[in-house]
Amino acid sequence: MGRHLNRAIEHFGTDTRDLLEGGRYALLHTRTTEFDDLRPYIVGDDVRDIDWRATARSGEVLAKRFVTEKHHKLLLVADAGLNMTALAPSGETKRDIATIVMGAVGLIALRRSDEIGMVYGDVRGSVHVRMRRGENHIESTLERYYVHSGGNVDVSDIRTQLSYVAETHRHRLLLVVVSDEPDVSTELRDVLTGLTARHELLWVAISDMPAIGAEAGEAESYDVATGRIIPDGAALGPAVLAAYRRAEQQRAVELDAFFRSCGVPFVRIAASAEIRSKFVELSEAYRNAAR
Repeated sequence: MGRHLNRAIEHFGTDTRDLLEGGRYALLHTRTTEFDDLRPYIVGDDVRDIDWRATARSGEVLAKRFVTEKHHKLLLVADAGLNMTALAPSGETKRDIATIVMGAVGLIALRRSDEIGMVYGDVRGSVHVRMRRGENHIESTLERYYVHSGGNVDVSDIRTQLSYVAETHRHRLLLVVVSDEPDVSTELRDVLTGLTARHELLWVAISDMPAIGAEAGEAESYDVATGRIIPDGAALGPAVLAAYRRAEQQRAVELDAFFRSCGVPFVRIAASAEIRSKFVELSEAYRNAAR
């Protein structure tokens, strides 16, 4: 495997059983040649599937049923803007964690022979990688995202990518969104409402390293979107630091409530080491949402 899928294996492992299962999204049922059992013939069945010997013995027309393979259609929707160049709490860049997260989705797709594609970009627009199967396709898709997100990117706006998907993808898909923690807004709710009416949707947010709170003498933070320096916690004082932490806690509560109200399973990931456990959590939420 290539470097991106190998990094996904390092942090996620190779056991993909029961992960991202249980939804109602588009399945392509492909009949294999492996015999399963017999069932009563139904008008419209292929007459070549009738088991004439079993029919003669039972007095009822019986048809052979074969094992069915289920192939899924997956679309990764990824923020490739400035926000993904920032650091996560682990000290890794959010772009690095996002690539590993999408590599984990790729490993799940490989095991099931799923079709997988990607839409990524920033406020200026979106790049669309069409759906295909296979290891080489997944690895090259991850490489395209990684190179693009490390280049000349603009301000992040995941709504741009979501709106593009809403306009261009009409058939039911499983959408896995990978971004930073978005701001709650009426505009975001509107685009999610349109998407969830047609598609299954899961959201993985890569958490931000706290903007302030560094001890005196540590490197000051800066806003990747504006380039402005953010003073450290010692310079701002304990009252400002406490107010900032309360505001961040409230923002997290509101974001969780927002995704629940939209019916979108949602997890935060702060480090590559969390990816496996967070996928288990996301998969459980997805199964529960589908019931």
